[in-house]
Amino acid sequence: MHWVVQNNLFNEQGFHTLMDVLVHGSIPHTLVKVIPFGGGVEPSLELSGPVVVMGSLSLTRHALAQGWTPGAFINDQFDYRLWRKHLGRHLLNADATVCRLADVSVREGRFFIRPCLDDKSFSGMVTSWEAFAKWREQVLALDTYATVSADTLVAVSEPRAIQREYRMVVVDGRVITGSLYKLGDRVLASLEVEPEVHAFAQRMADTWGPDRAYALDVFMHGGELYVGEINNLNSAGFYAYDVGKMVAAVEAMRF
Repeated sequence: MHWVVQNNLFNEQGFHTLMDVLVHGSIPHTLVKVIPFGGGVEPSLELSGPVVVMGSLSLTRHALAQGWTPGAFINDQFDYRLWRKHLGRHLLNADATVCRLADVSVREGRFFIRPCLDDKSFSGMVTSWEAFAKWREQVLALDTYATVSADTLVAVSEPRAIQREYRMVVVDGRVITGSLYKLGDRVLASLEVEPEVHAFAQRMADTWGPDRAYALDVFMHGGELYVGEINNLNSAGFYAYDVGKMVAAVEAMRF
């Protein structure tokens, strides 16, 4: 496998850990700079055989355009509507209302909103109606390189008090590694994941998965575990998960 890694994209420790794993494992790799707005990468690459990328969504789209295999683990299954269909009550915001961004109506109190797709069009947020309406007016006024439009599908729900947040890595249906990355409102990075969290993540992976590899975020709310969201592995942050185990699992895949 040849790894194409976007330079200086991820948090410093995760990025350097990935590079150490690739170098010490004598795994072919290239660092690239992504040229904005679909301009490709520098240096330009002509690669054959299996290639996998780690970087921004722009890099994953470039991989798809180049026809690299696997390139990036991303498809139309990374969609809140499908998560709810397959995972049901195990999804944290299973009761969300789905609509166009332009159709979100006045709401009392604070609420949570996120795009249905894992396309990083905007970050999920807890907000008030006043703040949201102002933000929506501003983003919809943009007409150059805008990532959000009136037709962007969103999921809107009541806010949840999240006690813990974990990032778990799934490859070919198996939970490979994971990390606790938030405790209440405190951001941290710990490789220690309780057995029950690992077991829950594996049950969810056994139930359904959007691709051969992905990042599964597990949240604790009210003492119960839920799937918070599912992310494209190629563009998800590392936090403190075991990057070596992730690389080994991807390297073991056959195409």
